[in-house]
Amino acid sequence: MADALRAPQQDRSRDKLERIYEVSVELLVEGGWDAVTVGSVERRSGVSRGAFYLRFPNREALLDYTRKRLIATVGKDQDAAFERARAAGAETLDVAVVAAVEAIAHVFRRHGPALLRLDRQDAEREAEKSAGAKAMNRLSQEFRSVLEPLTGADQAWRTHLEFATEIVFSMLVLRSRPRVTFSEHTRRDWDTFIHDVSDAVTDYLGARIPPAARGEA
Repeated sequence: MADALRAPQQDRSRDKLERIYEVSVELLVEGGWDAVTVGSVERRSGVSRGAFYLRFPNREALLDYTRKRLIATVGKDQDAAFERARAAGAETLDVAVVAAVEAIAHVFRRHGPALLRLDRQDAEREAEKSAGAKAMNRLSQEFRSVLEPLTGADQAWRTHLEFATEIVFSMLVLRSRPRVTFSEHTRRDWDTFIHDVSDAVTDYLGARIPPAARGEA
């Protein structure tokens, strides 16, 4: 369906496309995919229905475009965040963990509410599960890329690094989508939250990866 999208030829047309996309993400965050309708986008964006259909043949094309563009935007921000983390050149495991956790947290602070709404209950769900698995694998690779200069790339440690990624990701999901049982941590400011999660991950890895493997005495 994305192939049916007509490329904007003028600045005004591009501005309308940007507004349609921004409003679609807003509606997604507020009410899930069911809230992203042609009518709701038209009313909030101020883009007429005629102009909408000049860009998208139908609602499904809009949903497909919004999902794919959101995933691409998140991926671009994630790459940039981890590039900064790698460039910092941490010399100890605890500092490297903080850099990696901050990179993931940066993505969640910008896109968390929308990311948590990406699943769709329709025929495309299996394809989206596959895309989600690929995104998680990519996130794990990025996380490891910050830590492996200190831990080494030994397969024996990779499982621990991957689990550490899951710990961080799960904690950020809980913060973005709090449950009553785990609501206490959502009242902490972000800096404290990142510090506490980083400490937990450092303790976990420090107990499983020998100091010699981390280049420590």
